Amino acid sequence: MKILHLTHTDIRADSRILKELSALEDAGLYELHAIGIAEFGSKGGECTRHSADVSTLKVFFRSIRWIPAHLRYGLIYLEIWMRVLVRGLAIRPHLIHCHDTPLLPIAVTIAWLCRGKVIYDAHELESDKNGQTRWMAWCTLAIEKFCWRGVDGFVTVSSSILRWYMERFTHKDSALVYNSPVFNRDPVQDVPEFKGRYFHRKYGISEDQLVFVYLGLLGPGRGIETLLKVFTSQEVRAHVVFIGRGSLRETIVNHAVQNGRVHLHDVVPHEQVVPLVRTADYGFCMVECVSLSDYYSLPNKLFEYAFAGVPVLASNFPDIQELVERFQLGLCAVNEVDAIAHAVIRLQREGRQRMTSDIESLGWKAQAERLLAMYQRLTPTNGNVYNVK
Repeated sequence: MKILHLTHTDIRADSRILKELSALEDAGLYELHAIGIAEFGSKGGECTRHSADVSTLKVFFRSIRWIPAHLRYGLIYLEIWMRVLVRGLAIRPHLIHCHDTPLLPIAVTIAWLCRGKVIYDAHELESDKNGQTRWMAWCTLAIEKFCWRGVDGFVTVSSSILRWYMERFTHKDSALVYNSPVFNRDPVQDVPEFKGRYFHRKYGISEDQLVFVYLGLLGPGRGIETLLKVFTSQEVRAHVVFIGRGSLRETIVNHAVQNGRVHLHDVVPHEQVVPLVRTADYGFCMVECVSLSDYYSLPNKLFEYAFAGVPVLASNFPDIQELVERFQLGLCAVNEVDAIAHAVIRLQREGRQRMTSDIESLGWKAQAERLLAMYQRLTPTNGNVYNVK
């Protein structure tokens, strides 16, 4: 059974797609292929990831900067369409797993020509997300409506996003697959440098002061400016450590120079995130409501904090709050300076806490089982499979 994953991102750096390929590899039932697009300035090429033949296409028209922007974007999409279509038809997949909207028309076309099936994996609420223009939102929704009849299975990352799609379009076989980390409690995952109260040692913080950590993209719409204002309050004695990349990195550096309770830590490899976060006292998962996708989101960091055993201070958005309360992951607050400061001061009084809830059902193993169950529903093997183990 041939499976083809399609995405407009670089698969080599897309942790969700790599985790899904790993789960399919472990099943040992499929011949795996994947096609992605190299980021501008990156090299393309062929490689193998989790027994999948991965093709990363370097788009020629991205480098032709003298062409007017709107024309160049059209040529870029046409190039991607033709190259992915040719490669996809050469594979003749039984099932195409399409990530996000841009390549969905190509996935549906390949499936129609090869008599295959399509899984649409929406990593966000694609037509209403942060940084999207009204024109792009309209085009995204139009593509989804046009292609929906050709979709056989739908996968997404939160209950509210799943419900939105099922109510807006017709019902499909669906699966909720959280973007949780691959994590087990084997001590081999420990990093010696991050033992004990690492942040306290690194930044010279006294033992009686709490350390909050912010993990993720350092960009607009992430509540970073609000958090920086919170830690200017004289009543807030705790420290905050930011970990990530993004356009607000320089802003954080400037605040750290003026405020000794603000710190910026270097980015670490994905496998070291949980051991690093485990050395903090609390984790911030504050999201600004700049789009419906943000309002319905379940950020990756929420799961990373949970599996590090670190309680969260999170936004009171419906899906986040439901998960935090059901699994006793921490505390929720309105994303405003006074409300967050009040919550931080409350946690200062309560002192350091550690989670004791059973969260195995949130782990990637449980998510992989949901994904594989959908594959089995859509592609009954009847013994005719390729074992790539």
